[in-house]
Amino acid sequence: MGSPGAAGSSGMGSMMGGMMDGEGEHGGGSRRPFFSQLLTVPTLDAEARRKLAAQADTRIEAGLATITEATAAGTHAATAAARLDAARRLREGVDQFSSGAAAQAALNGAQPPEETAISWFREQLRMEPLGYDESLRWFGVSPSHLLLMLFLGLVSATLIGLQLSRLARIKKIVSTGPAGPGPVKAQEPLAAPAAPKLAAPVENRLEALAPSNAPPTAGASLRKPKSWTGQLRIVQIIRETPTVRTFRLADPAADRLPFDFLPGQFLQVEVEPEAGKPGRRSYTIASSPTQRAYVELTVKREEQGAVSRHLHDSVSVGDLVKVTGPFGAFTFTGTDADSIVLIAGGVGITPMMSVLRYLTDTAWAGDIFFIYGARSTEEFVFRDEIERLVQRFANLHVIAAMEHSPGTVWMGPTGPITKEMLTGAVPDIARRRIQLCGPPGMMAAMRKELAELGVPEAQLFTEAFGPASLPIDAGELEVKPAPARQPPSPSVAAATITFSVSGISAALPADQTVLEAAEDAGVEIPYACRVGECGVCVIKLLAGDVTMDVESGLAASDKANGYILACQAKSTGQPLVVEA
Repeated sequence: MGSPGAAGSSGMGSMMGGMMDGEGEHGGGSRRPFFSQLLTVPTLDAEARRKLAAQADTRIEAGLATITEATAAGTHAATAAARLDAARRLREGVDQFSSGAAAQAALNGAQPPEETAISWFREQLRMEPLGYDESLRWFGVSPSHLLLMLFLGLVSATLIGLQLSRLARIKKIVSTGPAGPGPVKAQEPLAAPAAPKLAAPVENRLEALAPSNAPPTAGASLRKPKSWTGQLRIVQIIRETPTVRTFRLADPAADRLPFDFLPGQFLQVEVEPEAGKPGRRSYTIASSPTQRAYVELTVKREEQGAVSRHLHDSVSVGDLVKVTGPFGAFTFTGTDADSIVLIAGGVGITPMMSVLRYLTDTAWAGDIFFIYGARSTEEFVFRDEIERLVQRFANLHVIAAMEHSPGTVWMGPTGPITKEMLTGAVPDIARRRIQLCGPPGMMAAMRKELAELGVPEAQLFTEAFGPASLPIDAGELEVKPAPARQPPSPSVAAATITFSVSGISAALPADQTVLEAAEDAGVEIPYACRVGECGVCVIKLLAGDVTMDVESGLAASDKANGYILACQAKSTGQPLVVEA
């Protein structure tokens, strides 16, 4: 502290040191008793204070006498030893005098006793004087320490606030649930693919939930995902069979996909097989929604398919491909039933594989019956992966039927899937939900067998690869080119059509569809099958009235809300306004 000066502190040190030799004149013991008395001056009674004051007076008198004697001795000293002895005695006298004076100052209130004691301790330990004023200490700590504590407190509060905000956001994401009474079960007719709803209002779209026995996963949206259009890069091409390849697509500008999808949905791919003649084709997604880094399309090469030939023969890793989607309601996430029967034929295995991968990724507890038919073991798509999944998941039951190809191992049944094969593989099949996908001929045969086994229509969900008019071995539905149109007959009056989004109006003859009029006017409307079954070309009718020969790709609720299929809608003579 040093406030009383060096004399006070050093004097007290000499007084304390002097009392180490034994009893003082007034009964003082070791330095500890005197020092204890000095620290407790405010609580000492009058007698104790008197004794302490007497000790201080005695040390002052003794110090003055020692100083006088030492001064005289030093004056008459003839040798160096005598001078050193005189100097030692002089210091002792000064110390005695200073300690007594400091004690008197503490007793009289001129200097706080505690401060005197602390100064003595610091001097005896050879410590530097304190660099701050004790009076500036708050709550027992120095101002600098207090500011540091406040700063650390603010940092801690900020980190806690950020963590609470993060937890609240996670809770909001996880707690986002489906709107509406429950999942929609849309029974598809023979050879009719699931109908996407491109422009349908949100409240009319299909709600899809995560599995009932598993938390929502990273890739599975709790609602039907929104459609997206853009370019994806081909990052890998995998040869599955001699005629089937898997194309792995990823976002070229990000490490995750720019859209969500549900197991069983499809994407529309647009390529240019020939200069100036783009072709579009819808391919079901084979990968699981839990995989967010990429999406996989498994494509069979068909000689009559311009798009599939182009993908197999012309594209390579690194190329960009334009895609639109996802579309489709042929989905299953595990909430609609406690078991599932997946029946696929040929490359119709692709939507089933997405469902299978999703259910196993999320450890779905229900029974999964996977029934697959192919022409030969050489065309058994995903065989190795399915065999691995069977070994890992006890609730997965697989049966496949096909002809044995030379050079391959096959111990399973041969020929097409039969009614006996179904009953042997799936107990109580009539009570289970069934998903069926494959070429039209195979699906027609399976529907008949399932009906004979007592499977209700409400339990059967189908998606065909093409209209029933396609041959049995047709493996994909190619985008059909617009048929050559003849000029309208002069007797047929042409109405007008207005595309509200594009702001374009054009003539609409009675024998021309809305999609054909849009193509003539340069207005883009997404499409795929052009026969009214895929539902990709659904748009909103804002004014007028139309007729449609085929409506299987349009949900009843959407039709009631004013949606039409552009590839089928024709004018009744009234002007039309559509949202395109």
